[in-house]
Amino acid sequence: MLELFCEDDGSLPDIELNNLSGKEVIDGYKILKDHSGSIVTENPCYWSVSQECIVPILIDDNPSSFVISGEAEPFHLCFGDIKSPTGKRIPVLGVFVYSDGIALDYRMGPEWNQDAIEGLFELMLSITESAENVEVEHKSNINDLDGSIFKSYWSSYQYI
Repeated sequence: MLELFCEDDGSLPDIELNNLSGKEVIDGYKILKDHSGSIVTENPCYWSVSQECIVPILIDDNPSSFVISGEAEPFHLCFGDIKSPTGKRIPVLGVFVYSDGIALDYRMGPEWNQDAIEGLFELMLSITESAENVEVEHKSNINDLDGSIFKSYWSSYQYI
């Protein structure tokens, strides 16, 4: 599994959690923000459809509900100081919120050790354990072009 995370090739692979209900997107974003100590994106914001302006995002906000309601365009930000439900440190994760899913992007590199990967899986399990129709995809990783390696590890992890 380390081969999918450890060597920084400059890319930002995606882990997509697709086919979520609106409530599952909102709850998933809440889980991510609640396990994060900070937003590391400079000036994080979303576009308000009704106000036709940019609205800042603070760490305590949950603007995913505005995406679900159609009030906000999909948005992206990066969380830092992330800890899994059992306290494992996870490197910075990019989070893209859209109407039926959440995509996580990550910078590969040496900070991704076994504990960090396990922590990421713990966090993903927290998001997906009650999701009825979630589909997990791994994209843009040169070491896993079709996503099958990641999906195999993910499937094994879910049933430990």
